[in-house]
Amino acid sequence: MNFHQHNFTAMASPCQFLLQGEAALMQQACIKAQAEVQRIEKKYSRYLDSSLLQTINKNAGIKSTTIDAETAGLLNYADLCYQQSDGNFDITSGILRRVWNFKSNSLPDEKTIQQLLPLINWYSVQWDQNTIFLPEKNMEIDFGGFGKEYAADRAAEIFQSLGIQHGLVDLGGDIRIIGDKADKSGWDIGIRNPSQPESAISHITLHQGAMATSGNYERFMQVKHQHYCHILKANTGWPVNHWASVTILAPQCLVAGSLATLTMLAEQKGEKWIREQEIPFLAIDLKGLQLSNF
Repeated sequence: MNFHQHNFTAMASPCQFLLQGEAALMQQACIKAQAEVQRIEKKYSRYLDSSLLQTINKNAGIKSTTIDAETAGLLNYADLCYQQSDGNFDITSGILRRVWNFKSNSLPDEKTIQQLLPLINWYSVQWDQNTIFLPEKNMEIDFGGFGKEYAADRAAEIFQSLGIQHGLVDLGGDIRIIGDKADKSGWDIGIRNPSQPESAISHITLHQGAMATSGNYERFMQVKHQHYCHILKANTGWPVNHWASVTILAPQCLVAGSLATLTMLAEQKGEKWIREQEIPFLAIDLKGLQLSNF
């Protein structure tokens, strides 16, 4: 059976669809699935002034914004992550990027961070299935913690609805299986080595479901021999500093990605927490120690 590979860029990441099937159908399906990924990016991008997300943010402290069922569903999920993480996963914490510039190789001033912390307060956000209101001016919400994973799931659903039975979606390393290979041999997926991200530290064969990794190597800087990554704690405004990477297997990419991030945010408590979830994981700490139940 023919293989078809479709590459594009979205959400600031290299993206790939790898499929098996009838050529004309695969090409048509790739166009529609890519369009779905780009629709989600356009709707929820923090970089596009015309996005729904930026409209919500611009209305902060002024008025509520009307939302649709899709957005309400994502807010429900964000709220669940907030509760499961004891407030560590907070979609209002994206405001911290105002003071963290990982290309600068210089740390932000603690006083500047402290000035932003009162604006990180998902609990104060007023929302329901039809509207959302951020009560303080300059507050923001950011779907960066799960937007790409949600898009991977949606792309896979598009393929499945069009009759594609064999393939995978890869959005910047967030993987969702559409269906097993035609010969049932599974898809070989590499898991990045956090100390050498261009190489794999392990491989796994997936027949179904999804895989996502959260790591300290994606955006970071070294200052005075200390590693500072882009995963920031909502309560302190400072980066996590326990895990180098956490990889999760789950039925949906959205679930895999958020569980990986929640484990990173839980730091020392993360091992106990992720074992309680009873899902497959590989966690690597800053010393290179690997913990896994694969």
